[in-house]
Amino acid sequence: MANAVEKAHALENAFAAFNRHSSTLETSYRRLQEKVSVLSDQLKVAERVESQQQREKQLLCNRLVRLLESLPGAVLVIDGRGTIRECNTRAEEILGTPLVGCAWSVIVQRAFCRGASSDGELKLRDGRWLSLSRTPLVTEPGEILLLADITESRRNAELMQRSERLTSLGEMSARLGHQIRTPLAAALLYASKLDQVGTAEQKEAARNVSQRLRDLGNTVDDMLGFAAGAQPPGEVVEISGLFHDVADAAAPQLDTGSKVKIENVNPSLRVFANREALKGALLNLVTNAVQASFGNPVIELSAVQSGQQICLTVTDDGPGIRKEIRSRLFDPFFTTRPQGTGLGLAVVRSVAEAHGGEVMLDCGPHGTAFTICLPELASSDAVTTTALEEAGHV
Repeated sequence: MANAVEKAHALENAFAAFNRHSSTLETSYRRLQEKVSVLSDQLKVAERVESQQQREKQLLCNRLVRLLESLPGAVLVIDGRGTIRECNTRAEEILGTPLVGCAWSVIVQRAFCRGASSDGELKLRDGRWLSLSRTPLVTEPGEILLLADITESRRNAELMQRSERLTSLGEMSARLGHQIRTPLAAALLYASKLDQVGTAEQKEAARNVSQRLRDLGNTVDDMLGFAAGAQPPGEVVEISGLFHDVADAAAPQLDTGSKVKIENVNPSLRVFANREALKGALLNLVTNAVQASFGNPVIELSAVQSGQQICLTVTDDGPGIRKEIRSRLFDPFFTTRPQGTGLGLAVVRSVAEAHGGEVMLDCGPHGTAFTICLPELASSDAVTTTALEEAGHV
């Protein structure tokens, strides 16, 4: 009996202990569930933050890619072994393909002219110039190359330097031309007197001397005209009378059989211009036409009204002008003649532009026509009307 009581008491104690442990386990389980719930919430928050960061990184990456693609220069990423790993589209346009995976040294040999480079500047085989800047990578071996097309800026710098040289040359030419004119006029006077005496051979020599002196005088006039620039317009000029003056001035340089022919010109055609400047421009064109023609050239002077412009044309029957030099005809100091100055046509264009007009070239296989187009005489223009009244034309 006593054993049964002891066993019952032990069993009761065991159940009590089991209940206590069960309660402890239940409490621990609830706490564990609470921690799991908290950790799950924290994980969800971390996942949302990471997802947002990934989206932001992707957006940033896309913006950087678009930024690189929109850059006007070429961008290349080169690793520590000198191999191109990345580049933008502009790099492929400038340097050609392929680029990625190629050694930069190979691209240099393929795309650039050897020896044609200066400080930070490289010349492509097609003639363009690029500036080169290098930036080392911070976190890994390699560097980023940036190539920018500076062809236009180099051209502008060269034009500015050329303009400065022309300005200096113009100032020097003006001073020198004025100093030459006086002794030249005296030499021409003496040479003309020699033409009146002596044998036929001596007279012929005198005439040749006079012609060479006149050529020298024309050169001086070209130099002075280019240095001074075109003078502003200042009077009403009747085209018919202007053409006759040009023909008379050109007569001494014409050989027997050559002539300047004036087409029927409407006597009402007039322009408001600087008469001497316009006459000099037309005379330059006539002189060029005579020198470009063979045998006994016939130079034609014609004028028409085209819209709101008066077009004055000098036409020759020479061999024409080669296509490869037409674009340079009006460049100062460009000439195809050994004794030419290259200033005549530059002066012609300067005169036309000073009057608000332009010069056009029409070249065929059997002749060349230069046309100076000037604004028509507009009675609505206050300045022009005043000049007409002063000249007695209205």
